[in-house]
Amino acid sequence: MDLKKLKDSENSFESVIDRLTLEQLDTYLFRYKGKNAGILRIFGGQVIAQAYIAANETVSDDMQIHSLHAYFLRPGVIKQPVLFSVDPVRDGKSFFTRTVKAIQNNEIIFTMTVSFQKEEGGITHSIEMPKVPDPDELKDEIQMREENIELIPKELRKFFMKKREYTIKVVEWNDVFDPKPMAPIRNVWLKPNGKIPNKRYVHHAFLAYISDAGLLAPCLYPHGLSYMSPNIMMASLDHAMWFHKRDFMWEDWILYSTDSPYTGGSRGLGRGTFFTRQGEVIASVTQEGLFRVKKS
Repeated sequence: MDLKKLKDSENSFESVIDRLTLEQLDTYLFRYKGKNAGILRIFGGQVIAQAYIAANETVSDDMQIHSLHAYFLRPGVIKQPVLFSVDPVRDGKSFFTRTVKAIQNNEIIFTMTVSFQKEEGGITHSIEMPKVPDPDELKDEIQMREENIELIPKELRKFFMKKREYTIKVVEWNDVFDPKPMAPIRNVWLKPNGKIPNKRYVHHAFLAYISDAGLLAPCLYPHGLSYMSPNIMMASLDHAMWFHKRDFMWEDWILYSTDSPYTGGSRGLGRGTFFTRQGEVIASVTQEGLFRVKKS
């Protein structure tokens, strides 16, 4: 791992909000040329959120995202701009569909189909939120790292102790530097480290950005591995997300409840549900990742 790139990476709340504003070059063409998130490659959550922002700019205000389906095709180059080309596939009476391509060096690195829907009524139900400790009862990730500082290599401590775009409180703590085998379940409380602009689509975009963080971690839990394990190589393959709570505004703690029903064939599946602190279902997510164990 390139330690200099680790130290130079920027993940403050303000920088993430900046990434949710794109330059419009033409009706269906957008560009981001600011500082990208990521370590060795662009963070997938950034490209997901930006592709959604580009698609959202091409639909009317009465349309809201209800789902996205994305494929990661090539690693994103950290120090290069990203172009987003939007294809207006269909404008229907109730649903609009857009396909977005993210491009670097004249190559498509990512594709995503986004579906928007006008508000409609209908039957409704939702699952119950897992019974977990309230966020006020838990220490945040930085506090837990401070208590286990000896596990973090000295050259990485500045990076891993740095405040980032959101605060995370882990229910089932498993240190990435000394992972223990455990059930493939991960519940974390999340809260932005700042006030998201008062626009619903920005709140949805910030949620999409965060949805890529840690979703595949439960795939490794039963094997006593983490993304910091020296013998593991991992990458996201595809990502799908459904938005259920149309009036969602992220102003309090939310629970990201994730699990992995299966890992095998060098692939693992992660599933997640976002809940409000009051137990309302916000969104559902799935992601499949590539996992290869290096031979010693």
